Amino acid sequence: MAKNTVAQFELESWTEADLSLKKVAECQLALDTIEAEMNMKINDAKAEAKKLAEPLQLVIEDQKKLIQDYVEGHKAELEGKSKQLTFGRVGFRQSTSVTVPTKKIPRIIENLRKFGMENCIKVTESVNKDVLATYESKDIVKIGASVKTVDRFFCEPDKEKVR
Repeated sequence: MAKNTVAQFELESWTEADLSLKKVAECQLALDTIEAEMNMKINDAKAEAKKLAEPLQLVIEDQKKLIQDYVEGHKAELEGKSKQLTFGRVGFRQSTSVTVPTKKIPRIIENLRKFGMENCIKVTESVNKDVLATYESKDIVKIGASVKTVDRFFCEPDKEKVR
């Protein structure tokens, strides 16, 4: 388990605090540079991989299309819905999907209720903390929630002044 590093000394003035902020900004700038270089290398690697993969993906698509055309033309020869070949299996899988037109959702929900199919209606309830925070503390406590207020330290080094 890694140990947290603790400052070797204590700051004794605002000037020292300001210099510490400068050091934080310098480190953040160095981290920004490292991250930018890393992202450029990652993007280059992704572009290279895409370039190398593209011809292979085209061959795969072309071969799958040829296989599909052949199998559809010889569907009667399948053993059931598929056929085992030396290098794999080909066939057809039944796939079903339900389409719910966005414009008709209110009417469909009404019909689901009408025909006793309420289990098909998705209802999500949760507490909106942002709205709850607009109420007075006594009202928030009254409903069983709580309000916690803390002063959180921050330091915002000015990187532009360090550059």
